[in-house]
Amino acid sequence: MFRQFFLLASFLLVSSQALAGTIATVDFQRAVTETDEGKSAQKRIDTMYETRRSEIEKMQAELEQEMKDFQSRAMILSDGARAEAEQSLMAKQQRFQQTAMQYEGELQQQYGVLLQELDTKMRSLAITIAKEKQFDLVIDSAVVVYHGGDVVDMTSDLVTKYNAIHK
Repeated sequence: MFRQFFLLASFLLVSSQALAGTIATVDFQRAVTETDEGKSAQKRIDTMYETRRSEIEKMQAELEQEMKDFQSRAMILSDGARAEAEQSLMAKQQRFQQTAMQYEGELQQQYGVLLQELDTKMRSLAITIAKEKQFDLVIDSAVVVYHGGDVVDMTSDLVTKYNAIHK
């Protein structure tokens, strides 16, 4: 009986050691934004949309001023003139909201396009690093809820190697 228990315990110990491998995580979002290429892409996006942002701010300021003007003279307007002014303000507010949403959508789409290729190259390089360092499993840290102390974060290695390769 003792011998069977000893053999079973030995088998479980060996099996658990064989199954235990090195696990790594990568914060791809952080890695993308920390690479030189990612920073450059972000600057291009910021420059491209600075004009759009100032246009939205101008539209918002004009709308706010028109609302203040309307509020200050609403009491002296006839019912028809007040209703017409309210409709005009509502239409301008809708145009403002549509324009702001359109610009935001364009910004997100452009950001996605610029960083899609970078993300693909990052993931490919992560596989290369994982093989070099003999990691058994690499997980995107965006999906990790918890990990113990034996998990390696390879994000910094990925950024450093990516910048060295893609100068």
